[in-house]
Amino acid sequence: MNKKKTAIIVIAALVAAGGGTTVYYMQGSKNMKNTAANVQQTTVKVTKGNIRSTITGTSQLEAQQVQMIVPPKEGVIKTINLSRNQNVKEGDLLLELSDSTLTEKLATARQTLNQYQTDLQDLLSQQGALKTVAPKSGKLILSTNISEGASVSKTTKVATIADPGTLLVTLPFIQEEAAQIKAGDTMELAIDGFLLSKTGTVESVAAGSKSDTKGNRLADVTVRVDNDGTMDADLTAQGNITVNGLKIQSMSKAKFQYKTTTTVFANASGTVNKLEIKENRDVQAGELIATIVNDSLSKDITNKQQQIEQQTKSIQDMEEQVQNLKVYAPFDGVFSTDFADPKKNVLTSYPVGTTIKSDVKLGAVASLDTLQLPISVDELDLPKIKTGQKAEIRVDAISGKTYQGEVTQVSTVGTTSNGVSSYTVVLSLKSSPELKYGMTASADIIVEDKRGVLQLPTQAVQTRVGKRTVMLKKEDGTTEQKEVKVGSNNSTMVEITEGLNEGDQVVIQGTSRQSNLTQQQADQMRQQFQQGRGGAGGGGTMIFPSGGGGGGNR
Repeated sequence: MNKKKTAIIVIAALVAAGGGTTVYYMQGSKNMKNTAANVQQTTVKVTKGNIRSTITGTSQLEAQQVQMIVPPKEGVIKTINLSRNQNVKEGDLLLELSDSTLTEKLATARQTLNQYQTDLQDLLSQQGALKTVAPKSGKLILSTNISEGASVSKTTKVATIADPGTLLVTLPFIQEEAAQIKAGDTMELAIDGFLLSKTGTVESVAAGSKSDTKGNRLADVTVRVDNDGTMDADLTAQGNITVNGLKIQSMSKAKFQYKTTTTVFANASGTVNKLEIKENRDVQAGELIATIVNDSLSKDITNKQQQIEQQTKSIQDMEEQVQNLKVYAPFDGVFSTDFADPKKNVLTSYPVGTTIKSDVKLGAVASLDTLQLPISVDELDLPKIKTGQKAEIRVDAISGKTYQGEVTQVSTVGTTSNGVSSYTVVLSLKSSPELKYGMTASADIIVEDKRGVLQLPTQAVQTRVGKRTVMLKKEDGTTEQKEVKVGSNNSTMVEITEGLNEGDQVVIQGTSRQSNLTQQQADQMRQQFQQGRGGAGGGGTMIFPSGGGGGGNR
């Protein structure tokens, strides 16, 4: 390129409130003397102040937690506790469907489980009854069909245990005579083989009658005798009683019977392995009578336990399916049908008893404890945003109040429009009673907020061949080019970290010729300045302005 035609372009990008940018032009070095008169100089001091950089966006407030309420499957509505707008608590039953087939299967499965459990208890009882013991003390009378090697079932009678302390004898009397006898009367009993009679007490008199071979009408009278140890059930006796001075005698003899007996059953299926008692005699409660063996009983118990385990699991699965027919409030909040359809109440189409499909949206529960604001951010600003950064949020409908927010999510996938990409950044904030879902709000994400740092207007710093310099005005009025190091900056001020002291005076130069840049060009120039590329090539100089924020920066 011809040096005569080379122009050093000094651009001062002033980002005004309307997004405009002013560009100042200075002719090449050859004409520097001719144009010097047109250069306007301003002197500024290095001061201490605050540098605050923000990124701004506007959107509508949303609930951070929103869960759509839909049926878990297609079915008939059994219960629906929903209205168009209502407050709900976590765990509230909102919707329940019915499934008659599933309900019937569950009831049948429970009955089967009950039967399995009964069977198991029976098998365990049999296992415990393989040793037959006397249930009480008394006289043991073995059954005639019981012997070692005999097969038995649960109901097989092994023996009878009698209480020999009290005996009964039932004697027939002429009906007319029996009618004069009453319970409690004393009766004399003549016992075969005894020289002396025994005294008994009338227990009962039968109300009915029976006939003997001679055609007499007879009534039974039962007499109780307390055994003194000399009598047994095999003895026979005849009774007589004196009623109104008249002696009445039973028509025949009868055998004594034990008043109290207890039947001993095998209570287990199997084979009698050993009889511990082989003859009738007195026994004590708990005394071993016989041992029964059953080789399959242990296996039967194991199989039944497995059946119970499998059936229990099947029931649990079905119970879970029934439970899944219910929809509960996921958290405290507000249910509204507007989330499904803001124009009509969809609940009117689904009363109890109607069939509803699984894809029907009835509305949603929104938790208003925490709200969120999703704003769109330019791709140039995205690298500056991190989760956890604080934000100040202003709501259009509520003037004079600022809410504190925080960046909770930064999108990694952008959308492109007219060649410009933007990304969604989500802010969260604590809810207040005056904040409503859908309100328009603006947020300033605080990228940097430095306090009490040395600073200069951004246009006072120049970039030459990758170095930052300022025009320092010395005490004698002359100027010198001074290299500095910079830190944070916003659209108006830049932090000076090295090279200057508070109170130093710096010269800012500019000309009257101007042209407008687009906002995108201004953003690109600002980015180049931040990256140190502004003065590369042709010995040019780039100077940033002190105008108002644009492109999302404040």
